[in-house]
Amino acid sequence: MAKRDEKKKMAVVLFGLLLMGLGIYGLVVFLGRLQVTGMDSPKKKEIYGSYYVLIEDGHDSTLWDSIYEGARREGEENCDAYVEYLGKNLTADYTVQDKLRIAIDSGVDGIILNGGSSEETDRLLEEAVGKGIPVVTALDDSAYNLRKCFVGVNNYILGQEYSRLCFELLSENPRDSWVAVLMDSSSTGTGKNTMFWGMRETLDEKIRETGWGYEIKVQAVSIDSSNAFMTEETIRKLLVTEEEHPDILICLSETDTRRAYEAVVDYNKVGKVRILGYYKSEGILDAVQKKIISSTVVVDGEQLGSFCVQALAEYRETGYVNGYFPIDTYVIDENNVGQYQLP
Repeated sequence: MAKRDEKKKMAVVLFGLLLMGLGIYGLVVFLGRLQVTGMDSPKKKEIYGSYYVLIEDGHDSTLWDSIYEGARREGEENCDAYVEYLGKNLTADYTVQDKLRIAIDSGVDGIILNGGSSEETDRLLEEAVGKGIPVVTALDDSAYNLRKCFVGVNNYILGQEYSRLCFELLSENPRDSWVAVLMDSSSTGTGKNTMFWGMRETLDEKIRETGWGYEIKVQAVSIDSSNAFMTEETIRKLLVTEEEHPDILICLSETDTRRAYEAVVDYNKVGKVRILGYYKSEGILDAVQKKIISSTVVVDGEQLGSFCVQALAEYRETGYVNGYFPIDTYVIDENNVGQYQLP
């Protein structure tokens, strides 16, 4: 009988410890979520008329820093709005869906979103829209029936720009050539496919117009940009394990551009494999100056961020906003790179 009572006491103690552990875990998660929201958001909301959040998928940090800066400045200077970069500089790895849930629960006045569509994302966006929170998509368009506006580059025209740069490089040494385009398989949007289509069609037009007598093989190479090891391994195989390497490697993200130029240096392919890059981090500009990267196409990040806030403000004020805001791009090469480098 005594032994049975002891077992019951032990079971009660263990159950109590389990409840305590679950309580501590819940507190940690709660505090972590408070940390993500920055804790000062309610205070900022009291100062400004509107509170917007920027949510992105964790890639291309330099570009998104620029986008956020443009959004922040536009909000504070012209739209009476505070813009928060949700989840920036945190050790915890929060998904786009986690951040959307936090934004909705925080009662924000608008969401600037980058990230491909998924069933869970669409469900959360439906909830946000149902609660009167307008959503603007940036760079990668998705959730076409839920977002109010898309702010970004016309991807077909972007493909034409890459095609023009590619043909200029090929014309320096006319011969049969192989052009490899790194395509992110983790992106669920259609933008990259549209870009590839625009590049392919424009190259075909160039070939017909100039009477180009050589074959240009354009290959889309699937990579998962969210997986650094697999992407680097794919680039390595392109450069060193194939019987031939591509003549031109086209990168469609800041992160992939960095990985590509590092690999070209590591495997002694500088000058043998020409790189067309994306955006303008300090490392990319340095690689352009050293002629490791032939040129890079730059999206005007600050303009993009500014237009996102303008779109949200216009919708909140009038109930209507244009469905698309186009963003400027420009090219940096060895001839003008000095204008963009820090002194």
